Amino acid sequence: MTAAGADVEAPSVPVRAGLLLDEDRLNRSVFTLAWPVLVQQVALSLVQLVDTFLVGHLGTDALAGVGLATFIQWTPQAGVFALTAGATAVLARDIGAAKPEQASVALRMGLLLSLIWGVVTALGVFAVAGPSMGVMGATGQALDLGATWLRWATPGLAANAVLFVAIGCLQGAGDTRTPMLVMLCVNVVNAIVAFVYINGSWFFPRLGVAGSGLGFSASQVVGLGIILAVLTPGRAGVRLHWPTAFTFDGPVTRRVLKVGLPAGIENLQFQFAMLAYTRVIASLGDVALAAHNVALRVQGLAFMPGQAFAQSATAMTGQALGAGKPKLAERAAFIAARYALAILCVVAVTLALFGGPITRVFIDDPAVTANGRRLLLVFAFALPAIAIAFTLAGALRGAGDTRTVMYIFALSPWLLRVPVAYCCAILLGWGVEGAWLGAVLDMWVRALLTGLRFRRGRWKAIYV
Repeated sequence: MTAAGADVEAPSVPVRAGLLLDEDRLNRSVFTLAWPVLVQQVALSLVQLVDTFLVGHLGTDALAGVGLATFIQWTPQAGVFALTAGATAVLARDIGAAKPEQASVALRMGLLLSLIWGVVTALGVFAVAGPSMGVMGATGQALDLGATWLRWATPGLAANAVLFVAIGCLQGAGDTRTPMLVMLCVNVVNAIVAFVYINGSWFFPRLGVAGSGLGFSASQVVGLGIILAVLTPGRAGVRLHWPTAFTFDGPVTRRVLKVGLPAGIENLQFQFAMLAYTRVIASLGDVALAAHNVALRVQGLAFMPGQAFAQSATAMTGQALGAGKPKLAERAAFIAARYALAILCVVAVTLALFGGPITRVFIDDPAVTANGRRLLLVFAFALPAIAIAFTLAGALRGAGDTRTVMYIFALSPWLLRVPVAYCCAILLGWGVEGAWLGAVLDMWVRALLTGLRFRRGRWKAIYV
């Protein structure tokens, strides 16, 4: 690893066929890496929106219960996020340094650790499905329906853990098209199974919210099978060697965990903060919670460009630093941030103008629709900050600077989002819209702090 700011003469390293890490093609490289991720994320979000549409027509209790259950299901993702961040950063650095065999070991360890984590957490979530819904403030039908959804969805958690890490590793290697195609298949399976079983079709039984959970589980298992089939012969310079698939490699495991653990702590803290944040909103009643859940689904779609260019920044930064080109890494990150900012500003205007009709698509309840329209208007002001925070945080993670991102992204929700939400929604009586003001402030502070950290440039000298 060279000193920060000192580019050395190193050969351009292929990201994938026809795409090189060089100054002249940098804009194209960033965009070419990002657009398949964007398609993948939009497709995933659209399927989630379809699920919300189908569950929403089962009633407000079903929508509120499944919304809370989804938050509970996300909590174990902190471990998956840690392993993905660690394996992706290590693998990208090794690919950039032209060490594909070492990169394949990082892939193997990421998959093995994620399998262990996924099985353990799936069993745990299944066991506490009912009590965890009660802790979140659910009562009556909302509690029962949410717990039912959790029990049907938990078999997919183990498969999802391995699938998520495998996709992150391929993206870190520079192949974003294969994960896109795999996730498109996952989303199609999810949509079909959920549609068939939620309301019952042909000779299939009507399972209600359980059908939505079954759709998630079935799709994750199918996706895992596809991605393992892709990795066995090898793709983008890495491959899964089955004879050693269950063999631990101590040094590589330590590299993965060194980078990944701060990212996992960050994500876990954020999940707990989101649980507390959602608990505040749940106390406002089922109408407020249903509007919040619909707006979150739309918000997930709006996040996609930021996440896509964040993944591009992660891969480009890791590979450029591995190739000994820190200035190239910096340029790529800023290009990704500009792309994301331009797209999300357009999305912000769209949500501000058409929040009401968008919300009305998912549930035919005037009170929920009115709340949803106001929430999307408030959220629109956070989107420029999301573009900056997501992409530059992605670049920092690709460089291995996950500890700083952890401090920013873990502490900001507790210091800003949750207390501001409580003060505005409960103490000042501004309702669910007041709670979302806390989220807007949280995102702008994250963007400011992440930008300042990136500008200082210390990430260029981090050893992974």
